[in-house]
Amino acid sequence: MIKQRLLSSAVIISLLAGVLYLDMREPLMKVGGLWLMPLLLGLALLATAELVDMLIAGGMSIRKCHVMLAVALVHVLTFVPALFDAILIDGYPAECPVGRLGWAPIGAVLGISWLWVVEMKHYEKPGGVVTRLGASSLVILYTGVALSFLTSLRTFPFPGEASSAWGMVALLSIVIVTKCGDSGAYFMGKTFGKHKMAPRLSPGKTMEGACGAFLAGMAAAVFVGLWLAPALVQMGQGDTTVSIWAWAIYGALITATGMFGDLAESLIKRDMQQKDSSSWLPGLGGVLDILDSITLSVVPAYLFWASGLIGPLN
Repeated sequence: MIKQRLLSSAVIISLLAGVLYLDMREPLMKVGGLWLMPLLLGLALLATAELVDMLIAGGMSIRKCHVMLAVALVHVLTFVPALFDAILIDGYPAECPVGRLGWAPIGAVLGISWLWVVEMKHYEKPGGVVTRLGASSLVILYTGVALSFLTSLRTFPFPGEASSAWGMVALLSIVIVTKCGDSGAYFMGKTFGKHKMAPRLSPGKTMEGACGAFLAGMAAAVFVGLWLAPALVQMGQGDTTVSIWAWAIYGALITATGMFGDLAESLIKRDMQQKDSSSWLPGLGGVLDILDSITLSVVPAYLFWASGLIGPLN
């Protein structure tokens, strides 16, 4: 199992590193994030398909194609500000009332409205419609709106010439912290784990593993802040801010929300009586099993960066 996990992780990291390098060093139309958009959309749709399949396997009735269309709409609309940055000379208009963050909720409302239209068209008799709409809306919020914040982090308009570099740091920080936290929990739990944290939801998780997650996640955040961020930002010729305590607190926050996200997916899997979201990644499960700790951490991370607690000097 550990060999399969390491091999799958190595393949994923290698592919991701290639795309990130292109996005950082050779940005399309001189706008960071455009290389990543197809990847983020693809991951969101794969996660959506896995989640819908789990719900269907658990006995729920969901119109899979229409839900995936709604999730795709959320992500495509989230790309609008970056696309405007690439097309317009002055970039995305700052005075736009929608703002850079308003496109995802617009996409969610449109997507849910589309599901209403589909249900109206196919309605025959009472029963199942409200449950189907509720489950479908949950999927749209989970793999649509929540994951769309990855794009928002990467394309956040940080002040200064190194804005794109800081966007990359913001994106990498949440991936590195959550995955290091996952690894810390796994190895600490395997070695010292005795006290179960949530035996009904995830029998393998222990309090000792949670301690390992916090230690690894906070250490990873400090590494990003003190070494990785300066290295990437120097490529963009910008200033860096170094506050070990701010990065440590950030690491603790993202680790905590990452564990919450992991348990949230475990709740769905247990309720649907599924072990993994899918089995096409040996040792890791499916895309949703990889993204679970990230999905519910992105919004707190975005708020942390947007507040200026970490990031470039003003």
